[in-house]
Amino acid sequence: MTFFEHLDKEFLHSKQAFLFALGKLPKAKTIVINIGVNSLVHDTGLLNIRSFKNFIKDVAELINSRPDRHVVIVVSDYIEKSLPKYLHDMPSKSSALYSAFVALVHNDLANLFSDGFAEFSFWAIGVSAVGSDNSRELNKILKNLESIAFSQTKSAEVKVDAIKNLLNNRKVGTGVSSDIKKTTETLRGLLRHFPRTIPIVMEDVAHENEHGDEEFAAKIAVAMNADALIAISKKGMLFTVDPNKQVSRAVPFYCYDTGRNAPFAESRMAKLAKKLNAAAYLGEHSKPIPMLLAANDRPFAITNMFSEDIIDGICGGGNLPNFTIFANSKNAALPIDVRYISGKIVIDSNAVKALVDEKRSLLLAGVVEIDGDFEAKSVVLIADGAGKEIGKGVVNSSSEEIRAAKKESAKDSEIISREKMRIHV
Repeated sequence: MTFFEHLDKEFLHSKQAFLFALGKLPKAKTIVINIGVNSLVHDTGLLNIRSFKNFIKDVAELINSRPDRHVVIVVSDYIEKSLPKYLHDMPSKSSALYSAFVALVHNDLANLFSDGFAEFSFWAIGVSAVGSDNSRELNKILKNLESIAFSQTKSAEVKVDAIKNLLNNRKVGTGVSSDIKKTTETLRGLLRHFPRTIPIVMEDVAHENEHGDEEFAAKIAVAMNADALIAISKKGMLFTVDPNKQVSRAVPFYCYDTGRNAPFAESRMAKLAKKLNAAAYLGEHSKPIPMLLAANDRPFAITNMFSEDIIDGICGGGNLPNFTIFANSKNAALPIDVRYISGKIVIDSNAVKALVDEKRSLLLAGVVEIDGDFEAKSVVLIADGAGKEIGKGVVNSSSEEIRAAKKESAKDSEIISREKMRIHV
């Protein structure tokens, strides 16, 4: 199967929207990458050195391939993955010990990325998305925590007791929901003054269940007015069923239109809810932001998503991508020519002349037939009495409202404004 065959089968009326979104990727200047700790560690919770180095090299090459490109990395996932390196038992999320544990993991991750990107002359800076007061308090005790956690002479049990004693009577909260606006201001300032900076935004994992990994990254992407969001996971692209449980039935989905009804079963939709919610949020933005879902399992997998040669092979040659792209074909900010076609309006010969020769708007009097049900501001085809398509446009009213107006003979009402119309003949 080619990419075009996949589009024709699953997303015939969204085809142009996906090709449009893909075609803009090589020119993307601001890219947000969401990667979970889960994708960078072994099942033991310890760092997967090969995966980490591949990721570092990939991001560095992605930036170097376009001088004016900036990347923001959002690190999220269950903090429990990092537990074996620091503590013997997981403390309660409502405890001061847990807050200190989060701060310690964030600090360690920032140092890890900083050392990795330094090899390629980049400056990685950790930005912890937690409450400012909480951060100040945690920073005061960070050095003491580090000296305990990395002690070579203390057992895990002794470390836990020592940290508990250190935090005794300290009022360290679990943090507050991330202030996206303040975080974004920090990111913009860093990128503006230090072009070779890669901000590492670390989610307040104590609130992971409130918004989900991709949803938090999506908020950062929208606030940054990014050109794309990449979500990296071990499973990689989207599949019709869970590939870990039903390998033989797992069919890859290369595209997903958030503006249409989902093609998956309800049980599958529930498991994909966080990703789909994030993609839908991005797709409704005033500037549609595509979300790309991929795995960090091959060299330069991320860079290749933005390569002109790779994208040309997909959009021009029908090559299948190694990722899933999410887009909203109904977003009003998209060009009319690439938006989803929600229905059709058949017009009479006088209306054809008015539109084609006189370049006027379509009035209700010229409407002969309405095909399909659609909402106001949807894109519809415009056809003559013989069924020949003459163009498309954005309707001012819903199909129900137009049908009702026809019955009332309100002949002067405007159905499609001239400036929101594309005539092909």
